[in-house]
Amino acid sequence: MEFISALATCNSEGPKFLLFNDVPTLVYVSHIPIFLIAFFLGFFVLQSDSKNLQNRTFFLAMLTFGSWVFLDSVFWAANRSDVIMFVWSMLVFIEPIVHMCMLYLVYILSTGRDMPFRYKLIAVLIFLPQFFLVPTTYTLSSFDLSLCLPNEVFFSYYSYCIEVIFIIWITLFGILYHNKAVENKNRREMVYITSGVVLFLLSFTGGNIYGSIAEDWTIGAIGLFGMIILSIFFAYSIVRFQTFDIKVISTQVLVVTLIVLSGAQVLLAKDTTTNLILTLSTFLLVIVFGSFLVMAVKQEVKRKEELQAVTIRLANANTELKRLDLAKSEFISIASHQLRTPLTAIKGYVSLILEGSYGPVSATVQDILNKVYTVNNRMSQLVEDLLSISRIESGRVNYTFGPVQLEALVAEIVDVFFVMAKNKNITLKMKLPKVPLPALTLDGNKIKEVVSNLIDNGLKYNSPKGKVTVSLVQQGEFACILVEDTGIGVKPEDAKRIFDKFTRSSETMRLDVSGTGLGLYVGKNFVEAHGGRLDVASEGAGKGTCFTIKLPLSRAVVEGVSLAPVKKNS
Repeated sequence: MEFISALATCNSEGPKFLLFNDVPTLVYVSHIPIFLIAFFLGFFVLQSDSKNLQNRTFFLAMLTFGSWVFLDSVFWAANRSDVIMFVWSMLVFIEPIVHMCMLYLVYILSTGRDMPFRYKLIAVLIFLPQFFLVPTTYTLSSFDLSLCLPNEVFFSYYSYCIEVIFIIWITLFGILYHNKAVENKNRREMVYITSGVVLFLLSFTGGNIYGSIAEDWTIGAIGLFGMIILSIFFAYSIVRFQTFDIKVISTQVLVVTLIVLSGAQVLLAKDTTTNLILTLSTFLLVIVFGSFLVMAVKQEVKRKEELQAVTIRLANANTELKRLDLAKSEFISIASHQLRTPLTAIKGYVSLILEGSYGPVSATVQDILNKVYTVNNRMSQLVEDLLSISRIESGRVNYTFGPVQLEALVAEIVDVFFVMAKNKNITLKMKLPKVPLPALTLDGNKIKEVVSNLIDNGLKYNSPKGKVTVSLVQQGEFACILVEDTGIGVKPEDAKRIFDKFTRSSETMRLDVSGTGLGLYVGKNFVEAHGGRLDVASEGAGKGTCFTIKLPLSRAVVEGVSLAPVKKNS
């Protein structure tokens, strides 16, 4: 840069003890506290995670801005032309760098990744002319001793053009990634971050542009208060969205720092009533909003601690429940297998004795053996149910699918229960459709087990001279097997839980009838494995029950070829 040949000194007195002389008090208020806020805010974010790119970028932005504020302080304090010319050049050079750092920061916070090289290249190319123009007379041509200010020329305003471009770029980034954000939390975070950065830069740049045009640099000093706006927006973002991965509790330290620094401004505001009112208002605003932030922090921390404690307890309880459930299932499986063998042997020997294979049996002994045979059957059914539950819960149920004609299956089951119904003086009827239903791809044994259990329940929970009707009908896209009885019925509150494990209707308690509450649970799982549903309907206690097995007609056998079975993880 071309300086004037001789050292010139302005009329004002130079600084003493690094303090300003003969300058408005506003300069004290706008520079010293703002410099400290920028320094502490940048250092505070950096120390929370110095390896994080966004934290380092924010620190660089605050360090650059703090350097600008410090140099501007030197400008206000100096009365030598060479110092003022040098400092002014550095201020013009550094201003756009603050904007570049903020652009970089907004991109990282918006996307969670580093800025692409092409964007960096564009930003550098925009800034490059500034690098070459600053140290020349095309930026500052001479020095005016009467005003104690350098004379700016056209290219000195290029830095303002760069800054406006970067502000627009930051705004567009904020809008773009706000719209792209999937979660509302990320959208709100982008609003606060972008708003804080844009308001800060508008205040900073606007004050300097106005100062250059009006040659009134006190307005530029007022523009530095945009740092407080940035601090408030980022403090809230740290509290609400954990920006920079800072723990929520740390924001209280930040708020206290802001209050202390704002209080210092009040003490320095001596010149005019206007300055005192301005700084006092700022101080009060920081206290009010800071208090709200601190309260929000405490509530947030308390809720998070409680939620974390509950989450840990639930996770531990869930793990323990899974372990106990697995142990229970393994025990049931092992116990059932061990019980099955002797029960089968008992059933076989009792059958042989009843058939006379070991000689004639008296009527008294035969009656006792019949009771033993009945009890053994119940025990065998219980073991089968327990084994079925074990297989269902471990996903080891084996299904053998093939073409099944429902009319034949239903007729076979009704024939088996006909004698039992007659002995109990209960009417057992069967209703088949006039037009046979198509054969379906089913596991016949599993569906037979479900229907058998429903008919057995209809006979078990019925009264003499009662009725059980088994019907086969088509309802829309389903082939339905209906088992209706005139028995004890089901209360509405029981209907919601009747298909749960080890659950029986409350009406069964008044009857001396055995049962485990496992049959309906097993049956429901078997039917759902075929893509169907098992429903219950009852008008209430003592008004009978209707169970409906719905099997989809989409499982119909086409031209003798069975459709692929439904796969289901039980």
